[in-house]
Amino acid sequence: MNFRSGHLWAVVLMLACQPDPETPTYREAFLEDQQKVSGFFQLQFPKDKLTALDSGWVFLGLDSLTGIHREWPTRFSLSDPVSLPHRLPVPNHSLWYRWEGNLEPGILLVNADDGVQCWINQKQIPRAAEGDYFEVDAYGQTELGLRVVNNAMGGGLRGVQFLPQAAHQSWQEKKTQIRKAVLADRKIELLQDPDHVRKCGELSFPELTERLSAYPILFTVPVLIWSTDGKPFVRWVSESADKATLRLDNGEEISIASTDGVFTYELDPGTGFSFDLYQEKSYQGHYSLKARPNTKDIKLALWGDSQGGWDTFRKVADAIRAHEADLSIGAGDLVNNGSEDWAYPRFLQLLSRMHTPQLLVPGNHDYDGHYDDLVARQLKQYLAQPQTPTYGLHQFGPVAILSLDPNVNFPVSVPAGTRQRDWLEKQLESDTWRSAPWKIIVLHQPPYAQGWSGYQGEWTIRQLLEPYFHRGLVDLVVAGHTHDYERLSLDFSGHPVHFLVVGGAGGGLEPEGEQSDFPRMDRLIKKHHYGILEINSSRMHFTAYDLEGNTMDTLSIEK
Repeated sequence: MNFRSGHLWAVVLMLACQPDPETPTYREAFLEDQQKVSGFFQLQFPKDKLTALDSGWVFLGLDSLTGIHREWPTRFSLSDPVSLPHRLPVPNHSLWYRWEGNLEPGILLVNADDGVQCWINQKQIPRAAEGDYFEVDAYGQTELGLRVVNNAMGGGLRGVQFLPQAAHQSWQEKKTQIRKAVLADRKIELLQDPDHVRKCGELSFPELTERLSAYPILFTVPVLIWSTDGKPFVRWVSESADKATLRLDNGEEISIASTDGVFTYELDPGTGFSFDLYQEKSYQGHYSLKARPNTKDIKLALWGDSQGGWDTFRKVADAIRAHEADLSIGAGDLVNNGSEDWAYPRFLQLLSRMHTPQLLVPGNHDYDGHYDDLVARQLKQYLAQPQTPTYGLHQFGPVAILSLDPNVNFPVSVPAGTRQRDWLEKQLESDTWRSAPWKIIVLHQPPYAQGWSGYQGEWTIRQLLEPYFHRGLVDLVVAGHTHDYERLSLDFSGHPVHFLVVGGAGGGLEPEGEQSDFPRMDRLIKKHHYGILEINSSRMHFTAYDLEGNTMDTLSIEK
């Protein structure tokens, strides 16, 4: 870990184009106006070709055995016929189902909470690399077996659909053509040079796409992210892979390669950075990173569960930008489905509106589609650095921030003997943690919550952290997961610990009038929101705001 003890190098990403002799090829990134490119994403499987497999299912039973890797059981406790949807209020369980019938080669779409594994004739098949479905290579009488992995309160098998292989291939080809057309139209609309636009209008579509291919567009503009190893990096997504060129203010040029269009430039935490961005014939604009030492105080933006609520999250991002925070912290469920096509680029572009460095924590929905091995591949591809864990420790000025990821285990937990647990125990005893004036833990699942009916918070997290609460080694726990705002303060052996749930950045809110009897939170407000936490060496002050900028709640803590 690299820590700069006692200092915050708050690296502020200034995303607005600066005056420059050259004009950017495009006015803005492709994904900046997501309404105009909605047809790029909302491409559904052809309904007339889908067959619903909602009947003929047998519920075989459930178990609470730990671990994501399982063999198909040889014996089951039940054999109950069920129709879909079938759901049970059994968190942290595996639910097993079987179906028999005639199938042909195609794909299987499974809607389940939270994740699913699939067996064909008792042989497990992996999720397809291209999407959140299973490729079936079977003829005639076939036995399907499903293990639904449930981390939430209510879970089970919502629905199963089958799409024949030929229909799937035709749909893929149609989707590719639609996306090419949307991309070309959007690029022409955003071109800066009128002469370039005129020439494009004279070309056939094949000629147009060939011409525009030499002028790649940014899908997302650069965002600064703090890696879990304590180092910042700049991340953006381009239409084209291969190579991008950064021209620094001193004239130095840096070439950056990519194989998938996801580009990364690593920074020293203590340096400023300003550059022009080029790719092939496109000039993408001027971007500036400014580093300033801050030894006294820090302003944090807190939010969680953006979860595909793009319009709401856009408002949250714009509001956070106005506060000029030193750091933005996202407490998980960053997208609605971690394997959904284009979810993370859309998320990145909205993040860029904050003009704020990001510290991002995974949630259970960020793992959706990756329940074969609980490796959230798209999360790692778009938001992380290779070979870094999904948890880390940072020190910014007077505060140490420790982020956890209990979603890497099933059930949700940080069990003894795991790499994360060993790391956590070491960090909580370290001089870096113990000497920090303020100690904050951020994770997705809260130890205490009331706003989700039947859910009191994650008992595994309470069991994990309460010994450290009693020792005075934690001041504040920030989480999401329940889609509301919640606050609680408790005393542990004379040590006050404060709990915030900030799960209102975009996902659908928890229903009014439905909540758990325990615990009794000090505040529970079911509105979309975000929070601003201001910290110096002796005081923390938190304000929760609704989307109109009204103060919902405040909390002041003195040392």
